[in-house]
Amino acid sequence: MAFEKLDIREKSKVDGRFDIKKVFSDLLESADKPSADPRLIFALGAVGALLIVVAVLIKAWDTWSGWATSEASSTGRQVVEQLNQAVAPFMGLQDNAELQQLARAAIDEPENLPALQSWLENRIGGIGGVTLHPGTVHEQRPEKMGPNGFALVSMMYIASQGAAAPLQIHNSLEPPQLVQLIRVREGEEVKGFLSFTADPARVLGAFNPEVGSESYIALRQDYGRQSEKPLKEAGSAEFAPSQPDRVLVPGTMFRVEMPLHQANELLPWGRFFAVVIAGLLMMGATKFLHEKNKRWMAAAERKAVERKEAEARQAEAAERRREKETAARAIANKGKETSLAEKQSAPAARKKEREPSEPPPLQLRYDIAERWKKGIDIPSVELKESIFRAYDIRGQIGKSLDIDIAYQIGQAVGSEALEKDAAPVVVARDGRLSGPQLLEGLIDGLKSTGCDVINIGTVPTGVLYYATFEKGAGSGVMLTGSHNPPDYNGFKIMIGGETLYGDQIKDLYRRITHGDVHVGRGEVTELDVVQDYCERIASDIKLDKPLRVVIDCGNGVGGVCAADALRAVGAEVLPLFDEVDGTFPNHHPDPSEPANLEELIDSVKLMGADLGLALDGDADRLGVVTAEGEIIFPDRVMILLALDVLERVPGATIIYDVKSSNKLGKAIKDAGGKPVMYKTGHSLIKAKMKELGSPFAGEMSGHFFFEERWYGVDDGIYGAARLLEILARSEQTPTEILKALPTGVSTPEIKVEMEEGENHAFIEKFKQEAQFPKAKLSTIDGLRADFHDGWGLCRASNTTPVLILRFEADTEDALNRIKRAFAGRMREIDPHLDLPF
Repeated sequence: MAFEKLDIREKSKVDGRFDIKKVFSDLLESADKPSADPRLIFALGAVGALLIVVAVLIKAWDTWSGWATSEASSTGRQVVEQLNQAVAPFMGLQDNAELQQLARAAIDEPENLPALQSWLENRIGGIGGVTLHPGTVHEQRPEKMGPNGFALVSMMYIASQGAAAPLQIHNSLEPPQLVQLIRVREGEEVKGFLSFTADPARVLGAFNPEVGSESYIALRQDYGRQSEKPLKEAGSAEFAPSQPDRVLVPGTMFRVEMPLHQANELLPWGRFFAVVIAGLLMMGATKFLHEKNKRWMAAAERKAVERKEAEARQAEAAERRREKETAARAIANKGKETSLAEKQSAPAARKKEREPSEPPPLQLRYDIAERWKKGIDIPSVELKESIFRAYDIRGQIGKSLDIDIAYQIGQAVGSEALEKDAAPVVVARDGRLSGPQLLEGLIDGLKSTGCDVINIGTVPTGVLYYATFEKGAGSGVMLTGSHNPPDYNGFKIMIGGETLYGDQIKDLYRRITHGDVHVGRGEVTELDVVQDYCERIASDIKLDKPLRVVIDCGNGVGGVCAADALRAVGAEVLPLFDEVDGTFPNHHPDPSEPANLEELIDSVKLMGADLGLALDGDADRLGVVTAEGEIIFPDRVMILLALDVLERVPGATIIYDVKSSNKLGKAIKDAGGKPVMYKTGHSLIKAKMKELGSPFAGEMSGHFFFEERWYGVDDGIYGAARLLEILARSEQTPTEILKALPTGVSTPEIKVEMEEGENHAFIEKFKQEAQFPKAKLSTIDGLRADFHDGWGLCRASNTTPVLILRFEADTEDALNRIKRAFAGRMREIDPHLDLPF
């Protein structure tokens, strides 16, 4: 190729910059001889095309085989569940008190053996010989026990250590038998061992997977090494994996072997793209060289006629120059004739062109029906300890949460509920798009433990709490991402009337990772309790006069019944964004952010309403605005609610979190109550309420907890009804009552975003190193500094990786001084912090 004469660096510049398109154009224009033999060019293109076709075929094979492997893996796990059910009757014998009593009696008096055998036959059915082995494991003689004596002694040794001897098949017996061995004890003393046999078909009959001829699943007995021959198999042995996925059937020596879910790819995606790119480059080079050849041929033809056309081109050029000169003169003469009036009207005409004749039509921001049609796919992820947080379990869809993790959480919660005799478990979800799949996994996990489930569907968190107390045993799981972004979701968990937090949440992770879960078969009941919930609120609250209210549900699950519940107590309700849509198309459902209340404020003024209310994503938090559009922060609302409770419960303890105004504590104390400031977090607040016997508590985030007349839980809808009840009793307007509440100059919650885990590390260092000499410091939750004329707080959020700050003071100057003090101390810890204040 003749490129050596081309100076690419100089000739490929456009406006002084390198331009790759000009490089190829110049390369083509520089052709002074053919690039290569056309046959070689064709071969280069053919090889490139062949590479792409082969890569696509191999990748298609990988995809198909991966699908077959995934299908076999899924079928194998279904088989494990079926085997779990088959061996469940045997598992329930290990610590059966009645069986232990009969076995001890038979050891003491052998004539009692028939009664023992009859009990086992009635309980299990189809058992063979029942044998008692008195004494400890060291007193046993395997040579006297028959051909399986040493296997029995091995089982006795395991049982003597306090563990359950694994159910197994002894092939040394003729015919082979399923053998169960149970330690017989009196108190802590081992009196002997009980063994009995059963037909192996009890287990083998449950192994009936439906797999195609292109896969393989086997049931083996685990001797600590690979068995030569499986107990039972399905599919084609030629597809038996060399390194299978082995899943042990709990309480037994049986394991199911299946292909690993991740198939061995012949061509991984990275190499696939590399091969395709190489093929495309070859085909691109082919096109380039072919075009270069064509241009060389065209150049040769042009040279043959170039001289003949030279004179004609020169003549045409001269003619064009003459025409341009004539046109220019005509334009100049015409310009002189333009009138002054035309010149003055020109700007007005241009302005008129820019202005539309009428405003453009309004466009809807979303089509809710279309959004629901789309659904959501959740990629599989690995279980991470980081999602088990202080108040609940919360993660990001496709990154830390999927349907399998929901299943495992269900197993842990179901096991916990069964051990605390707190079943059934009530479940519900909010409107997030990931909700249906995660709820399905949660329910399946709960059922797999033998725990019964009551599914009340898509409802607010307050409805879930109501159902746990009225329809269940105080146990419930709310599947909700609360006020987090749409791609988050989580689990709020209550067992036996107690909301789990801290180490109790971590214990669920321990259960999952240690396999400490029950096995059984629970039942699911579906209930619609929304009407009952609304009637329960209406039976407790009636407004003395009607109030006109706008309630912004933020497309959260509060749209299911918030308006109906408030209408039931006597309010005139105008709902805003009450279509449940997990993408939150209008604004984020977090009433603690003033920007999210703009549409509510406009609607309250437009409709002439008495009050505006706002709910978060799962409707357990409440925001309030007046008829004038003023945002009443929750700690001020808490003053009104607390004083109302203290009228009926004099001297009561009222709890509030560290983000709340110091004026709240003073108002409670002045009303004869006992103010207690505590950590932020709905689970922590509820636990503290039980500890101190508090009838009411609240948080700056808008959680209000009513023990008096309610269930001691946070419910934004019920809290709204209680607030309306108070406002409707007065002759004053709601705006007059709310504006009269004590206040200072304050900020809303200020959030500083960080990476996961950084916020907690920062707070620990901030508490140790930050100095505020003139302030009273509290480290109950983060660092709060109370000055004589105001206060500031910096704490780590337990739900998202952010720092939460809030400031309040008597004057604007004092507020700015406290903010500057905090900003300075924070930048001493991290000079690169981006602080929004």
